Formats: sequence, C-alpha cells, structure tokens
Amino acid sequence: MATLFHQIRIDAPAPRIWELLTTRAGLQSWWSGTVSIAGGDRWRFSSDELDSAVVLKVVEEEPDKRLEWLCVQGDPDWENTLVLWTLERAEQGFHICLEHRDWRQTETELALENTRWGERLVKLRSMCHHNDDLPFNDQDLSVWT
Repeated sequence: MATLFHQIRIDAPAPRIWELLTTRAGLQSWWSGTVSIAGGDRWRFSSDELDSAVVLKVVEEEPDKRLEWLCVQGDPDWENTLVLWTLERAEQGFHICLEHRDWRQTETELALENTRWGERLVKLRSMCHHNDDLPFNDQDLSVWT
C-alpha cells in the first residue's frame, strides 16, 4: 500500500485553516466538486475527477492541530483509505501536512491523485489568504453530532 504526502506553508491563523477543513462552506471553497453532510460525522465529496462520490468519516479531530478522515463509501480507489491533516506551527503561519494513506492503485493512478491533492492544497492556501468570510449560515458536523 502507498501513502501520498504533501506539505504546504500557509500564512494564516490556525482557526481560519481549521474552518476551511471542517465546515461545509470551507471545504466547498477549495474542493473541486460538491461537498455535503452525509449524516452524523460524515462528509460526502463528489467531483468530475472521481468515478463516484466518496463519503469520508471523521475518525479523529483535535481542533487547530489534527484531523483524520476514513473513506467509508464511494470510489473504489478511495475506499478504506485514510486522509490525515496536521497543522504544524511555522516561522510564519503553519505547515499543513497531508497524508493520504493505504492506496492500492498503480503508479500512474497514484501520480494522478497526488497531482489532484497538490492542486487542492494550493487552492486551500489561496482561500486561507482571502479575507472574505464564509457564508453566515454555514453548517459543520458539530450540529449533527
């Protein structure tokens, strides 16, 4: 099994980064498709890049520090993979570390998905640097759990 790794420095406060990783509007701002709450502690992500939507369950959350998702349904390439986000303080802002673990794909498919994650992280950084507030009526998973 393979793990995809990415790290990017974001010059933004941890609460802003966390908001973009844990609210529907935040996720929607950098994900290339649609994000919705799939009930309880689960997010449903869809995009043209995936054969089908994926449902990611929050399995660990330490606010402003660590977030882990497990893919419990959807695209066969994603099922039973883990997505781990960690925020590490940098000289300015934070390093965002992403690990997407337990891939069973071929090298070519891994390269494609690795590129997609890189694009998502660049977009996440861009959204962190925007001073625009997310929609006031945003929902996060805490309202469901």
